[in-house]
Amino acid sequence: MHVNLITTLSGELAERISELVRAAYATGDLLPGLPVADGALADAAEVHRDLAAGQLLWVAWDAGRPVGTVRAVRVTPELWEVRRLAVDPTSRRTGAARALLGRLEAAATAAGVREVALDAVVERGNPAFYARLGYRTVRHFGASDKPLSEVHMRRVPDTPPVPVPHEAFPVGPGLLLHWRAVAEGTSCRLRLLAAGERVPAGPETVGVDFWPGARAAELALVSGTLVAGADGEVFVARPALAVDAFCRPRERHPQLLAWWRSPLVRAPMRV
Repeated sequence: MHVNLITTLSGELAERISELVRAAYATGDLLPGLPVADGALADAAEVHRDLAAGQLLWVAWDAGRPVGTVRAVRVTPELWEVRRLAVDPTSRRTGAARALLGRLEAAATAAGVREVALDAVVERGNPAFYARLGYRTVRHFGASDKPLSEVHMRRVPDTPPVPVPHEAFPVGPGLLLHWRAVAEGTSCRLRLLAAGERVPAGPETVGVDFWPGARAAELALVSGTLVAGADGEVFVARPALAVDAFCRPRERHPQLLAWWRSPLVRAPMRV
């Protein structure tokens, strides 16, 4: 496999890239039932527009066919942004994504860029991958166009890609929902955090939600929608992937952010 910078874009290559992007974004979400990703609707015209706007484009090739792609938005001379990182579903876990990001970061370093940034959707499971490559979360926010939760992540491109934890618990004040895999189902512990308070995760933790600044009224609202009359901990006799409140918290409460989700939620937890 090799990665090259695309400087001349033919109509055929733009179409192959857009097909790859659509296939990548249409599959692979960590949680079920999410809104369609923007990348799943990408077309060749988008690729042409991005290059015309000054974005950089790399493609990973294997045996003569494109298996991955990424773009860089040159936001400022000191900041680049990762856009449309995508790997063909048949080529996942081959190192293509790492290779593409590596080329982007090397180009950023050569251009004197101080930081590379990206936004990743928590419910789709993307932050865990980027954290393994050294991207640190600096901000949590709700997506403006979909009921999803996002994180803004950054990394200094000329430093070793040392993994950083993405499972950090939020710091109060606010409402914490602590999701755990337990025997025969899923447990959700609701707790109001005082200013500066943090609760550690355990090995059975599969996810965390947080409503910044929430108080008793918000606690009552959220617990009431989980289970009428819940006063602290809720048990659901289903795995977390079958619990709508776990998979899509902002559909019920737009200010309740999915803070992080464990990639292990895909596999049955041993308890």
